[in-house]
Amino acid sequence: MDAFTILNGTLSIIYISISILVGLTMILSYRKHKERLLILVGLTWIGIVSPWYPSSISFIVAFFNNGQGIPELAYYLIGNIAGPVFIFIWLVAFTEFFLQSYRKLILGGSIIYGIVWEILFFWLLLQGPGTIADFFPPIDVDYKGFYLVLALSVIAIVSSTGIYFSYRSIKTDKRKTRIKGYFLLAAFISYTIGAILDAAIPQDYIYLIPTRLILISSAIFWYFGFIMPKFVERRLEK
Repeated sequence: MDAFTILNGTLSIIYISISILVGLTMILSYRKHKERLLILVGLTWIGIVSPWYPSSISFIVAFFNNGQGIPELAYYLIGNIAGPVFIFIWLVAFTEFFLQSYRKLILGGSIIYGIVWEILFFWLLLQGPGTIADFFPPIDVDYKGFYLVLALSVIAIVSSTGIYFSYRSIKTDKRKTRIKGYFLLAAFISYTIGAILDAAIPQDYIYLIPTRLILISSAIFWYFGFIMPKFVERRLEK
């Protein structure tokens, strides 16, 4: 593997490791706070970073397998198949607080969206993996064509509802909730920018490091937006 591939794989592992840690910490925090929201948003974060799972897994496999990562088909399945499921989980969390009168409509629409998304994904896959992306083994892909539209639709749903969630939190009278709202806004904006850069722009040294740093920051902001650490809270109170 060349230096760029090693850097790419290492940054993917760092991002995924931080994201899984954030998600699991939030899920386990349910025992202390007894808030179902923490389970939902923890699962959401573990899920919406799934497009970066295959590059991390393939890098590890390639490291111990003479540079040969996972097959292209497995790469696309691991990174994409569960996306609509986690969109649904996020919308369950979202509608517990906002647009409650439209909850059934939103969740029903999410199920229909997920079914259509999966049908189109597998249809593209049956046409040949090359219709989804250009694969540069062991870890890099450039998504393209109609699948890129599907991928961007997932990002659009997450970012639009997330920014709305953040905006409403910022508008509350409770200072702590307002601060959390700003962290969430930073999380959704940085995730959206990072995901679009990673999905739509071919990566090189100029783009790779800033893109992954933006994504890593989104995971940290997400955590602060739902479980603000005491040291952050104390600093903001000064």
